[in-house]
Amino acid sequence: MVSRSLLAALVMPLLASSCYAQWGGPWGGYSYHASTAEEGYQRGLADVIRSQGMYNLETSRANINQEEANAAYIENRNRAQEVWFDMRRRNDAFRAEQAGPKVTSEQIFRINAQRAPKRLNDDQIDPVTGELHWPFILTSMVYEPYRKAIDSGFQKRSQKGSFSTYESHQEVVKAVDSMYDELKKRIRDYEPQQYIDANRFMEALSYDVRFPSS
Repeated sequence: MVSRSLLAALVMPLLASSCYAQWGGPWGGYSYHASTAEEGYQRGLADVIRSQGMYNLETSRANINQEEANAAYIENRNRAQEVWFDMRRRNDAFRAEQAGPKVTSEQIFRINAQRAPKRLNDDQIDPVTGELHWPFILTSMVYEPYRKAIDSGFQKRSQKGSFSTYESHQEVVKAVDSMYDELKKRIRDYEPQQYIDANRFMEALSYDVRFPSS
C-alpha cells in the first residue's frame, strides 16, 4: 500500500498542473483544457496506482525469470552428473570386459605350480644311485671341479636318503650355484640349442639341490 505522505507528494504536483490548466499559467489566460481539483487528484492517484502496478508486475516477472534460471541451472547440473556417472559405469564395464573373468584362488595355485621349477627327472638323474646324466657341454674340463663336488654329494644323498650334515649340504649348494654362474658367463661359446639344454638341466639341478633328502 502507498503511504499517505508518498501519495500526497505525488499528487500535489498534478493538482498544481490541473489548476494552471483551469485558471491559466503565470502569464494569464485560459488553457484549452479545463480540470477541477478533484479530477486532477483522481488522475494523479490513477498514475500512482498504475506505476505501482507496473513496478509489481516487473518485479514479479524478474522473480519468475530468476526462478526459471535457477531451475534450469539445477536441471543442467543434475543432467551433467547423470552423464558423468553413466560414462563411469560404461568405462568400468568396458574394463571388466577387457580384463575377462576373475582368476580363482585354485587357478592361481595351478598357475604358480606350473611356473615353479621342477626337480631332476629320471632322464637327468638315476633315482637309485643318484648318478647325474650331464648334458654334453657340461662335461667340459672347465666345469670339472664343480661336477666332482656335486656328483659326490648327490650320490651320498641317494645312498643315505639325505645329506649327512648341514655343512655338507651347503657345500653342494654352493658348487651348483657356482657352476650355473660359470655356464651363464659362457653363453656366447655354445650353440643355442646346446646352451638351452644345459641351462634347463642346471635350472632343475639348482632347485633339486635345495632339498636335503632325495
